[in-house]
Amino acid sequence: MRTYSVDSGGAMERLAPVINISERTAKLVAVLEAKKGAKFSEQRVSLLYHHLLDLGVKPRTIEAQLQEMPDLLHHPLDKWRDTSAAMVGCGLTGLTVLQNIATAPRLLQMKSRELINTLMKLHNIHFGKHNLLTLASSHPALYFVPPTTLKKRITVLHGMFPTADLATFLRNNPNVLTEDLKTIMVKIMYIHKVMGLEQPHMASCQGLTHSLLHIKTRHQFLYRSGVYKTPNLLRDYRSDKRNPRLSDILDSSDRFFANKVARLTDEEYTTFKAMMVEEEEEEENELDSYSSSDEEEELF
Repeated sequence: MRTYSVDSGGAMERLAPVINISERTAKLVAVLEAKKGAKFSEQRVSLLYHHLLDLGVKPRTIEAQLQEMPDLLHHPLDKWRDTSAAMVGCGLTGLTVLQNIATAPRLLQMKSRELINTLMKLHNIHFGKHNLLTLASSHPALYFVPPTTLKKRITVLHGMFPTADLATFLRNNPNVLTEDLKTIMVKIMYIHKVMGLEQPHMASCQGLTHSLLHIKTRHQFLYRSGVYKTPNLLRDYRSDKRNPRLSDILDSSDRFFANKVARLTDEEYTTFKAMMVEEEEEEENELDSYSSSDEEEELF
């Protein structure tokens, strides 16, 4: 249903479609009850629906999100209003607010003053032309890390990555701000020392979001099959071009990697993965035995 008005010149001006909230709410409640086998308050659904519409979220988006996560309806409306007001007041869109809350419902449990304080601090932490609030709005886990901790981690990473590369690196690998630093450093050094690659390569993919075992397995499968040639970028800055892109090596599905990157079979890669797990377990056992031996020697 669409409505029209007549301007002073007599022309017909098209207005936004009128949304029948009651009708759409009733349909949404029916879908939720059929899906979950439980009762839902039509009034509660209607109030949240109105609130999200006021934030500029489209009806279809609201309905799809609530159907996917009906537990969002269990939070009091005043919590939704306080959290939304804090986030919109710091420059986030209504759609981003909904997406962030859906990803991290803990946001609704934060006190309004605490949330505003966190958002403002994130906004004031910069990496190049960007700020951490922009990154957190895409990766809500960052809201729950003390801003001082995030600032220290960025300082450490900035010592290894040029500003331009750091911005791309963080957008592709936001986990480097929350994961154990030692774990991150081991992955960085493997890609750098063993694979022979530099910061721009790491920044251009999501390699650091994967485990060290995944990185080793993908690299070693190519290396042992003769597909990967370790580049020497000091002698030949284009020597990395002989190999597949790091994103294809690390970010692709197992099937794509085995068939298209390694040009081998799924079965060969599956067998190799199992072998790498065994190798890792043997190395860990050896390290444990060495540690035990050292402790025994200290005792005597």
